[in-house]
Amino acid sequence: MPRQMESQTASPSIVALTASFISERRYLQNVSPKTLEWYKNSFKAFEPYLSTVSDQSGLRSAVRKAVMEMSEAGKLSPTSINDYARCVNAFLKWMKDEGHISESVKIPKIKAPEKIPTLLSDSQVTGLIRYKPKKRIERRVHTMALVILDTGMRVDEVAHIRKQDVDLDNLLVTVQKAKGGKQRIVPISLALRRTLFLYMKTEPHPMSEFVFSTRDGMPQTYRNAHRQLKLIGSRVGAPGVRFHLLRHQWATHYLRSGGSVALLRRQLGHSSLETTLFYEHLATGDLSKVHERHSLLASTNL
Repeated sequence: MPRQMESQTASPSIVALTASFISERRYLQNVSPKTLEWYKNSFKAFEPYLSTVSDQSGLRSAVRKAVMEMSEAGKLSPTSINDYARCVNAFLKWMKDEGHISESVKIPKIKAPEKIPTLLSDSQVTGLIRYKPKKRIERRVHTMALVILDTGMRVDEVAHIRKQDVDLDNLLVTVQKAKGGKQRIVPISLALRRTLFLYMKTEPHPMSEFVFSTRDGMPQTYRNAHRQLKLIGSRVGAPGVRFHLLRHQWATHYLRSGGSVALLRRQLGHSSLETTLFYEHLATGDLSKVHERHSLLASTNL
């Protein structure tokens, strides 16, 4: 495939360009292993449609055909297709920026039913917070869960908190490993400060820079942390608990407590306000309670 895909001379194929794209994201943007896996799965889904593309018009047709056929086949949900398409759109933008195509190409988003996750009950959250871990890995993962419940941070961000990033005096944590490579500072509560102070006195590997380090001094891995969190959840009556659900839990509680969407966006580290607005839907259950209290009909004996 030629530069700007306009001639039939030898040039990088789409497959080769995807490999270059992933390498740049890995070594220049330092994306997480989880994101790299997402890239690979996304390209795998679209590869049958992109592998034979030889020109720019063919590329535009191929991505549209991919979305239509995936939707008609029903093997992937609309949400999954849109998720893969977001990755491929990032690749298509990269191709334009690198001069491999002369015009922008973007996969259209298909309409998908919005799934609102089922949050934990108050008693489940209380049980999780009050859980008393006995083993070291339990203490590590439980403290990670408390950080997310207090700040809404992503689990990968929590796993990569360095000791120097924790400012207990000013109740702040600096997020270095943020999504998109952007640094941000998040506040913590007095309760979490006490928890982190006690944890950091004895638990982290003394030679590691990370707060949540394993025995070899490396950051806690997602897979092992997730498995341990599920075990803790089963012991406190919350078998469906996941780290990302705790992030949802915090964001919903924040809005229920009167927090603003603008500040929520900054706290969560969202680049798009549209992403943050999703959490408004999680809090709409409270509208029924408020409506009942303020209803003119409910306050009148009919």
